[in-house]
Amino acid sequence: MGFSSFAVRLHQHSSSTGALGIAPTGVSTTRMPSSLLASAGAGAALSASLARSRARASAVVSTRGVAFERGRSCSRGFKPLRGRADGADGAPVASASISRRARASSLGRRSTARAASDAGGAGSSQGADDIELEAGLGDAPGAPVSAFEQSSSPLAVRLEEAGDAVAIYLNEKLKDWDPPKFMWRTLYTLLLLGLVFKRVVFQRKLNMPQTLQQIARVGPDTLGVAMLTSSFVGLVFTIQFCQEFSKVGLTRVIGGLLGLAFTRELTPVICAIVLAGRVGSAIAAELGTMQVSEQVDQLRTLGSDPVDYLVAPRVIACAVSLPILSVISFTIGMAASILLADLRYGVSPNAIVDSAAKYLESSDIGIMCAKAVAFGGVIATISCGWGQTTTGGAKGVGESTTASVVISLVAIFVVDFCLSMWFFNK
Repeated sequence: MGFSSFAVRLHQHSSSTGALGIAPTGVSTTRMPSSLLASAGAGAALSASLARSRARASAVVSTRGVAFERGRSCSRGFKPLRGRADGADGAPVASASISRRARASSLGRRSTARAASDAGGAGSSQGADDIELEAGLGDAPGAPVSAFEQSSSPLAVRLEEAGDAVAIYLNEKLKDWDPPKFMWRTLYTLLLLGLVFKRVVFQRKLNMPQTLQQIARVGPDTLGVAMLTSSFVGLVFTIQFCQEFSKVGLTRVIGGLLGLAFTRELTPVICAIVLAGRVGSAIAAELGTMQVSEQVDQLRTLGSDPVDYLVAPRVIACAVSLPILSVISFTIGMAASILLADLRYGVSPNAIVDSAAKYLESSDIGIMCAKAVAFGGVIATISCGWGQTTTGGAKGVGESTTASVVISLVAIFVVDFCLSMWFFNK
């Protein structure tokens, strides 16, 4: 009979009779001399420990005298087990005595593991680690978490904890920060422009009855004011051109200069300004009133998309109506200029018409219409965006209307500069 068989039988006999004093809850009380454990019981304890670690479905970890079992399904991670350590006479041992005995047992098992490691070489190192794990190295209060426990925690849990920590930090830092109203209104307006472009260009989705209704409203409401404004602007420029160019004998270029000024800059900008004041303000006030009275929410409840029903028809109506208004206003402005030049400065109407035909090109009319389309879309989008972000009742409606007109005027000149740089930067 070899040494290993003798050690196994000795360990079985000791376990059955309590000679080794292994407690039911994992808290061990060492009764045998350490020399006997180091010599004869080392191999047996190592073999039994390896067998138990492979057969058990969960690892039992002792923490501060209370056993926690891993592997059982419980909603709170670790499930506390009710256990106790018995003394020599079978009576329960106090918690302080348990802690002292657990520490003594831990030291004894560490010496056992070292002896087993020296005796068994490299093959018994894993067993020594298992013995130390079962011996309850974390029994003492405040003991650090073992490497086994750290490696057993999933990566997803760690990432979730890190995300929660970042969210809490950002919440603490930004809870008192209120973004400027102009910032989020601008972002919403840009998003609205993208949605309209997507629905109309890519999805070919447009509410035609609403669009035609808005075109019929935008055109007549703006036509009279645009024609009157363009005619007086033409009269003012005619006075300046005729007075200055007559001094140097360049009356034959007056018509061409008036035509270029009207087509490239004056007519689309003037009509856009009139549209922003006449129609843009009405759109912002209308949608702002619908927003504060929760009519927009009722549209969503009924299954209608506010972008399709309210925003897209108004944007298309303004973008289509403004080029037509620009062409009509250009004609009226040139007619007023010809009339004033003939009656006041004696410049022949034929000279103005011939000069305009000589200097003007068809591309100038196209540029005027392109600018008008861009101005109309920008004005309608800003008015709808500011209207749909209205808060604060009647006061908020008034503020949104005023802000939409001011921002539309600024946007007109910014877009005009960008388009002029694009068209005429040759």
